[in-house]
Amino acid sequence: MAINERWAENNGVRLRYLDNGGSDDGRLPVLMVPGFGESIDEFRWLLEALEPRRAVAVDVRGRGGSDAPDEGYSWADHYNDIAAVVDAAALGPVAGLGISRGCSYLLGYALHHEGVRGLFIGDYYARHVHLPESWPARAWQDVLRGVPITERMKLHSIEGIQRDAVEVPLWDRLGEIEGPLWVVRGTRASRMVTDEVAAQWVAARPDVVVHTIEGAGHDLWSKGKDAFLAVVADYLADVDAHQAADGATV
Repeated sequence: MAINERWAENNGVRLRYLDNGGSDDGRLPVLMVPGFGESIDEFRWLLEALEPRRAVAVDVRGRGGSDAPDEGYSWADHYNDIAAVVDAAALGPVAGLGISRGCSYLLGYALHHEGVRGLFIGDYYARHVHLPESWPARAWQDVLRGVPITERMKLHSIEGIQRDAVEVPLWDRLGEIEGPLWVVRGTRASRMVTDEVAAQWVAARPDVVVHTIEGAGHDLWSKGKDAFLAVVADYLADVDAHQAADGATV
């Protein structure tokens, strides 16, 4: 199948997304939200690997090929970007898959819009994280998978993300999330979900699945794409089993 480039719009902001054109075979489509600085083009391999299951990846504002407005980088702006793509793609209920800061946007979408039936949290917290004033200068120096952030984003977008980032704790709202909740982390020092953070996830949502990819860092496929894909497959099998059980009890 071909990976198709599509467009949605949220209050005048054009949003780019990729759609693998998978079939409607009764399984939930996968909705992917990359992390800070990532482009959905880096997720083409995963969109292809999930075929024939439908999967869509979203460039939220300021990232990849989407518009980078001068202002409007709040948590709500971002999770409503996701909602605009879900509507444009006519996805209906989805299995969410977020990476790093993309997880807080996906959590926001799940908590403010209907239709999320499972969440894959790629090495992040149940928070929308406040960012200090010093963060844009540090972020501007980052290099992700060999590509400098200066080639990935515009400085005004990074500054807007920091300026509009207000701390929003979400630990006490995890019970509102439907379906399986998986938190996936690595073992290297760069990981965000340390043992303490993992314990926080378990305390807030006792049925959470915490999965560790040995040798991976915060970049969860730094150990290799096969290891990451295997975890995604297990997560989706869990989502499918829950969907089948829910259907059997209706």
